[in-house]
Amino acid sequence: MQQEFRNFLQEQQKLHELHRAMREVELYESYIRMLRTVHLESDLPVDWTSVLDRPAPFEPDPDGKGPREAQAEQALAGYQPNLWDRLFSRVRKKREALQRTLETARTEERAEYREWQKQRELAARILAEDRSAYEEAIEKLQPFADLAELGSDFAFHMAVREDKKIAVVEFIVQSRKVIPQEIKSLTKTGRLSISKMPVTRYYSLEQDYVCSTIFRIARDLFALLPLTEVLIHARDYQLNEAVGRTELATIVSVRIDRGVLNSLNLAKIDPSEAMVNFEHRMSFLKTKGFRPVEQLEP
Repeated sequence: MQQEFRNFLQEQQKLHELHRAMREVELYESYIRMLRTVHLESDLPVDWTSVLDRPAPFEPDPDGKGPREAQAEQALAGYQPNLWDRLFSRVRKKREALQRTLETARTEERAEYREWQKQRELAARILAEDRSAYEEAIEKLQPFADLAELGSDFAFHMAVREDKKIAVVEFIVQSRKVIPQEIKSLTKTGRLSISKMPVTRYYSLEQDYVCSTIFRIARDLFALLPLTEVLIHARDYQLNEAVGRTELATIVSVRIDRGVLNSLNLAKIDPSEAMVNFEHRMSFLKTKGFRPVEQLEP
């Protein structure tokens, strides 16, 4: 009886370990797929004309009060303690509760109205092609926030040209933080196997991630702003063999045209191969990865 119970516990332990190993491999493979397909998701387009035309959340009264604030103020002013309130000493608590309701209504409504005003002002400036408003929209809406969670970094500014509206983005890859250097798989017996990723596979994954993210950056910016082009410089830390130090170098520089990007079937492209559709500079070797390149000019 005891032996049977021990056998049962051992089988349960093996099953638990198998499920845990399967889950870890599943998460690993999902992460690898995500690195290669970053470009397939993007933010929804912002219609700044609709933002400008959006009606106010409420019409303030002559004193600048919203309906909830006015109603709460009226309730506080009109409060008359009844017999039970006085009998059980609830007058002060009820007045305090009504006062809190008033303050909450005032704070929330005025914040909501100020936010509506700010959004309209920003929309008007963007539609008027105010370059500083473009940068403010990026700062406010943070389109690259989810990408930054992977470990990469971003810097943005506008390039001023009379004939085109161009955003310039510096994409700091930090591949050591993002690209795994090991492979996780299941053995025939259902155990978790972790092995070092071959160099060529690592560099191939790095190239896919960089190029896929470049397209994602362009898509997010075109969705957010009425831009003509996005100039993206992907940069990463590499060993400068001339001086023996690790330095930040540009590894891809590409000019993404809105019309050309919209013409691509993004669900079917290989992001690395799709770079040929745009003016770009990229030097990549299967056994050495990215090599530094000169940046394109705005």
